[in-house]
Amino acid sequence: MNKFILFISSGFGVGYIKYAPGTFGSLVGVICWVLFVPTIVSFHIFALLSITFISVSFASFAQNIYKTKDDKRIVVDEIAGMWFSVAFLPKSLLMILLAFVFFRVLDIKKPWFIGKSQELKSGIGITADDILSGIVVNITLQIVKFAIFAIHN
Repeated sequence: MNKFILFISSGFGVGYIKYAPGTFGSLVGVICWVLFVPTIVSFHIFALLSITFISVSFASFAQNIYKTKDDKRIVVDEIAGMWFSVAFLPKSLLMILLAFVFFRVLDIKKPWFIGKSQELKSGIGITADDILSGIVVNITLQIVKFAIFAIHN
């Protein structure tokens, strides 16, 4: 069972990549979203609720196995954060690229309340900063999308 937990929490193993495991975890997240999540709003909501539960649960279990707080090999939280970044947005290359770059910047810098959220316990603390980063990215890109639409009409 521990191998399964570590496989999922490491983003199918990419968390074990020596350099930038969070970036690779984010890449796994965006690829999974594009390939497997249809552009149906109700499915987006279901997917976000599911990945939140999976991330919090598996990050908690993995943290207990690794016996370290927010181990860099745990990247399921980056997958969740990316899903929040791209939800309800067009699956265009531009939006996906912007979401990926903005998410990585926020995830690394952890400004405002985002960094503070890591103080929460266990898998919630591991996942919260990524979900909050994803929400900030998504709101920003929704505004960009609206502005682009308004300019072209």
